[in-house]
Amino acid sequence: MLTRFFTHTDETDEQLGTLVQAAFGRMGGVMRPLARALTAMPSGPEHPGRTAGPTFEMYYQMGNFVPWRGPAWALLSERTNVLAGQCANAAGRGDLPAAVGEAARAAASVSAQLAAQVPGELRPSVSS
Repeated sequence: MLTRFFTHTDETDEQLGTLVQAAFGRMGGVMRPLARALTAMPSGPEHPGRTAGPTFEMYYQMGNFVPWRGPAWALLSERTNVLAGQCANAAGRGDLPAAVGEAARAAASVSAQLAAQVPGELRPSVSS
């Protein structure tokens, strides 16, 4: 989201504001509660007394953004929707801290913000 903000093409001021709000929402509403919960959880029986932590690993190259506004927003929306789904699935397990549910709700909110900016023809079709 920040990459798109700093390398945007023809976004409106409203869309640029959405990118910034979504980035801060993801950092503060998703990453903060997950990081706090994760660093308080035991890392496993093979490491007694130690807690877990985030890996900060990227699973895709940052250079894959496209210059066209519509497809770029569709990609951001899709990735954030996947994040929201993964958080919701984890929150549904019941054996994880409540912070995971908090992160799931925040991720869903960010996903909705971004999805609202995706052109209609690029939105996923909903089958009944």
